[in-house]
Parts: sequence; C-alpha cells; structure tokens
Amino acid sequence: MIWQLDRLDIVQLSFNHKGHDMLNIMVAFLVVSRVSTAYNRFWNTRTLLSKALCNCRQLSSLTAAFTNRDESPKAKIFRITLGKQIVNFIDKFLQVLQDDDFHSDKTISYMEESHVEKGIPVSIMDLANELYQLIVAQKNYLQPEHVISIQKEVILHKLIGEITKCVTELATYPATPYPFPKAQMSRILLMVWIFTLPFALHTNATNPYTTPIMMFFISYGFFGLEFVSIELDDPFGCDDNDLDIKELSGVIKAGILADSGLTMKHAQFLEMENSKSTKAVVNNYLTKIEEE
Repeated sequence: MIWQLDRLDIVQLSFNHKGHDMLNIMVAFLVVSRVSTAYNRFWNTRTLLSKALCNCRQLSSLTAAFTNRDESPKAKIFRITLGKQIVNFIDKFLQVLQDDDFHSDKTISYMEESHVEKGIPVSIMDLANELYQLIVAQKNYLQPEHVISIQKEVILHKLIGEITKCVTELATYPATPYPFPKAQMSRILLMVWIFTLPFALHTNATNPYTTPIMMFFISYGFFGLEFVSIELDDPFGCDDNDLDIKELSGVIKAGILADSGLTMKHAQFLEMENSKSTKAVVNNYLTKIEEE
C-alpha cells in the first residue's frame, strides 16, 4: 500500500530511517535483555531443582549406608520412615511450586502455611523439621552399637539444611515475576517499532516486494523472542516447554525407595496406607513382608 500510494503520488508516507535507527537500539536491548533474564531464570530453577532432588537422594543414601549393619525391625522402621518422609517432602514442595494460588500469592510465607484443602496438612518447613527430628530420634530406633555418630549426624543435618535452602530459593522465582513496568515498556516499544518499520524500510525499497518480505522475517524474529520469554518466565507449569518435574522427581523417588529397601509393589502398599500414622504404616508393611 505504501508503495502504491507513493508511486501514484497520492501521499508520501515513508520517512528517513536514521531517526528510526535510534529506536532500533532501544528495542533490541529490551528484547534481548528480556530473553536473557528469562533464560537465566529458567536454568537457575532447573539447577536448584536438581540440587534439591540430588540432596534428597544423598540424604537417603547416606542414612542407608550409616545404618545398613543394623538389621533389627526398628532399624528397618527407621529407614522406611525416613524414606517415606523424604518422598512426601518432595511431593509436597513440588505441589506448592506448581500451585497457581502460590503464583498469585507471590509471597514466600506460602511455604510456611498448611493447605489442608489441597492435601498439604503440614507446611513445607514443618515437613523439613520432621526430617530433622527423625534424624535426632535415630537412637530410639537403632541398636546402641549401630547408632549414627555425631559427626555423621551433622552431615545428615547439613543435607537437610541444603535441601531447605534450595526449596526456599526455588520459591523466590514464582514469587518474584519479571518486573511488569519493564515488560510493558518492552512490548509497547516493540509494537510501535514494528508498526512504523515499513515506513522506514520503504525509503530505500526498489520494488514493492522487498518491504513485505523483510517485515515478515523481522516481525517473526522479534515477536518470537518475546513469546519465548513468556514461555520461559514460569518453568513450574504443565506445558511442554516447562520443566519435566514428574520425570525428574520420579527417578529420585525410585532411588529413595530402593535405599529404604522398598520395591514398587511395597511402595504402592504404603501409599494405600497413607492415611494412617507413619508407625502404623511401617508396622503393617513389615507384617506384609513376613507374610510373603
């Protein structure tokens, strides 16, 4: 249209591109910085999630290694109880991270509260405290000659502290979205720049097809980067581009169950008994093992 209006001497809509070049720099900076920030947020959350899950597995593995010489029923109860609590902790903190209400709440205090209506009767921090308490209570389960030494117990406590730290840092990402004023400015300037770009490109155009072709690829590139940023902003969803939390946590939980001496069949039995107290669940499990 710009070409036809200019060719027929109806109106001259094109203008010198030098002034438009100044806006190019600003738009490019805002779009690239937005993508860079979203990409860094995505990989930071991926790293923290991996670290939290690996520390959970290490907590389970070290506990099994420290107590493997004690084959008493109480020692088995201790290992199974710890494994069950770690798996429950993983399930609950991942559930909170994926909760839409948490993303709307945008406060870390959400991790300190219980949500009975969502199947989280105890807060995430209280679940971490239960792990601390169980490690401290290991003397009530293990035989005197197999009690975990103070030095080894400190290692386990440090791992729980690292897990809690990673979970807390993970919670800051959904609670702290990309600054809205900066995102708004980026999108407005991008729209203005794209809308006015054909008038600047037409100045040096030699045929009516050059500008539309260039506009297609330029618009595709810049708007594509903006949509990539939107996709990467929140990695704790269920979209194809979000973190595959179920797959990542599933491998770790299977390892934790193995450390506790559980098979998937027995793990399903414990899951069905989940409404009962932990001690009752484990006692029922040991009875089932004896029957088999």
